[in-house]
Amino acid sequence: MAEAKRQHDWHIASSVMALTAEINRDRKRRRKPFKPDDFNPYTVTRSVPVKATVEQVAHLLGAVFHPSPVSLQTSDTCPKSEPDPPTSNC
Repeated sequence: MAEAKRQHDWHIASSVMALTAEINRDRKRRRKPFKPDDFNPYTVTRSVPVKATVEQVAHLLGAVFHPSPVSLQTSDTCPKSEPDPPTSNC
């Protein structure tokens, strides 16, 4: 409960700090407006995953990527089996 009050207090304080910073912001030096999350230590920032191909990841890891031939990709590696005939318990 004390942790929730602390987070609530930081939410209010960071809103006041963001408002004060926004009032005094030089729009030529900083184009991006301030947000309360910029001042709140409890805000968790999540990184955005980067989209990359397998070749790009292999290059970053220093590995060589060899794509499989097209014929292997189109053929079924596991043949489908026929379903078992229904059985009766009568």
